[in-house]
Amino acid sequence: MKQEDNWIFAIKKDDLGNGEKKPLLIEGNKLLVLRIDDDFFAMSNKCPHMECPLSKGTLEEYVIKCPCHDWRFDVREGKFLDAEEIRVPIYETRIMEEGVFVNLRKEGAGK
Repeated sequence: MKQEDNWIFAIKKDDLGNGEKKPLLIEGNKLLVLRIDDDFFAMSNKCPHMECPLSKGTLEEYVIKCPCHDWRFDVREGKFLDAEEIRVPIYETRIMEEGVFVNLRKEGAGK
């Protein structure tokens, strides 16, 4: 995979349509990359409850719902909507040369 400093190539920008999500394995990390309008978000693909794959859940606006027990998370901040102290790790994303890159070294804002 192409790497630039701490930025690791995840997917081509045009390979993900609006409202779509794609599970990826990047450097041993199970990630979920999502596109909402022109914004891209990256988060762990494991629900903190029982590690169910969030990629199999439903996405509505900025909320992804776990397919196992309906836990809902804001993809922008990783917050569990019913108890904000519980979070899914999220990672900064950047568009470079029509590719979506993820910074795995720094958890932070999704965009």
